[in-house]
Amino acid sequence: QRLASLDIDPDDLVAAWPEPGVGPSWRSRIAAWMDEAAYVEQAKEGCLCDRPERCDCNVPNAEGLGCGLTWDRFMERCGNRVIAGTNPLHLLTWSGTQWTVPAAYAALLDRSEELERQLADQAGLCSGCGSKVDVWEHRTSSATGFTTVCAACAASRARPYSGHLTGVAYASLSKRSNADAFLCCVCPEPRQALYWDHCHEHGFVRGPVCASCNTTEGGGWSFTDRPGGVRHLLRCTGCSRAGTLPRHHHARAIRGLVGFEPHPGCGQVPRPRWGRVQEDGSVQFELDCCQDRAPSAGASPSVIVPAQRVQSLLRDLIERAVKEPPAPPA
Repeated sequence: QRLASLDIDPDDLVAAWPEPGVGPSWRSRIAAWMDEAAYVEQAKEGCLCDRPERCDCNVPNAEGLGCGLTWDRFMERCGNRVIAGTNPLHLLTWSGTQWTVPAAYAALLDRSEELERQLADQAGLCSGCGSKVDVWEHRTSSATGFTTVCAACAASRARPYSGHLTGVAYASLSKRSNADAFLCCVCPEPRQALYWDHCHEHGFVRGPVCASCNTTEGGGWSFTDRPGGVRHLLRCTGCSRAGTLPRHHHARAIRGLVGFEPHPGCGQVPRPRWGRVQEDGSVQFELDCCQDRAPSAGASPSVIVPAQRVQSLLRDLIERAVKEPPAPPA
């Protein structure tokens, strides 16, 4: 806001639109905001030009925005968005042919991006040996904050989990029982653990996991799709005895096993978008089909998989997972 209040030299403006072939930048983020807002607005209000078919949202109108989008509506939707701690949209100027920003402001955003690149490069260095690694694979939480540890250094700092806490209640663990003394028992490569993963339904310890695996399991997203994911969940004595998985994994676990049929009026085999476990144990899936559905056509079609069918699919999944040979130690 302080930047926007400064005087702007109309003779010292530079382009704010990304050049073709250039990678992600603050310019491409602004362009993406405009494209997104134009698409949503056009889907809601319709095309404002007189073409018989839907036009290309990327073709600028008189205000420099996609068809159907006005500057006021764009600012209502995106005006508070931030890049480098500033509101860039308040400093945009439409020349009639292109979007521009003050040159000094563009230089500030360029410096910010360069600092981000330097920090990313630094984050990609192993804190143990200094080697360059994939930051997405080796960046993790620790007791002292985020750190980057390569597989070799992780293996030297922690040891594999032997399963010695199988059947032990999480509530009975000593505070001195540190999970970071072990390697994550889910990750395929050595990665230092941080938490004791446990089943919230039965209370039994499953094993030590890293922060990433702990978050993925707790959210119930794609954990059962991971190699060894189902076997890990069955480390809970309660789940293993009952031959089932925690409820928050049911929808994702059976999503690829149901075999959805086209609903009336649509010949397209639907794809499940997401599923929600109901109180009776059934799972309701929202379906994605009818690609030409208009936004005003109403809610997306859905289907409910009965609880008995859900449990049958889970038993089949568990049976196959148990028969699979366990992954070799990292």
